[in-house]
Amino acid sequence: MVLPYDFLDSMAWVVVASAALIGFAALRLRYKASTDSVEESGKKLRTGFASAMGACGLYLFITGMAIGLMWPFGTPYGAQYAAPYAGGYWNVLFGGIATLGGLVLLATAAALYLNGGLSVVSYFAAIAGIYAVIDAYAILSLWLGKQPLVAALGYLAFAAAGILSVPATHSDNIWLRRLFAVFAFLFALAWLVQAVTFTLSHLGVIT
Repeated sequence: MVLPYDFLDSMAWVVVASAALIGFAALRLRYKASTDSVEESGKKLRTGFASAMGACGLYLFITGMAIGLMWPFGTPYGAQYAAPYAGGYWNVLFGGIATLGGLVLLATAAALYLNGGLSVVSYFAAIAGIYAVIDAYAILSLWLGKQPLVAALGYLAFAAAGILSVPATHSDNIWLRRLFAVFAFLFALAWLVQAVTFTLSHLGVIT
C-alpha cells in the first residue's frame, strides 16, 4: 500500500525549521554544562524553543513511522527500480531518519521544558548522527534522488550537528557551541534546497 498523501514535501520543511531552531537555541539559550540546565532568566525563551521543537519532533516521528509502516521493503512503491533497489530503500532514507530525528527532537523538547538532561539527550543525537552518515554513504554509493550531492550534504550536516551536540552540552566553550550552531544552520540550508525541490516537483513546476 502506498500512502495516499506524500508526506515528504511537508516533512522537508519541518526538517528545515527543526535545524534552524536547534541552531538559534544553541546561540540564544544560556546553557551551563556544569548544571546541565539553562539559566532561569531565559525560561520563556527555553519553553518557546521546547514547544516548537516538540511540535516538529512529533510531526516527524508520526510521518516517519507512517512511511515505515506503509512503504516497507517489497512494496510497489519501489517497483519501478531494478533489483537490488526495488522496494523500501526510500523507507530507510526518509522514514528511518525522520523517526529517529523526531525522537531526538521530542527528547530535546522534554529536556528543555524540564530544564535538565540535555547532556544525556546528546548521546542519542550522536547515535542518530552516525545513522545519518550511513544514509549519506548509501545516497552517494547508489546515487539516489534528483540531487544526490545536496541530499548527502544534508545528511552529513545533520550527522555533524548530532555528534557535535555531545561536546557542546558537556562544555561551556563558546566556540564549540558556535561550531555546533554552524552545522545546524548548514543542515537547515541543505534541507531548504531539498524542500524547495520537493515542493516544486510535487506541484509539477519542475520534473
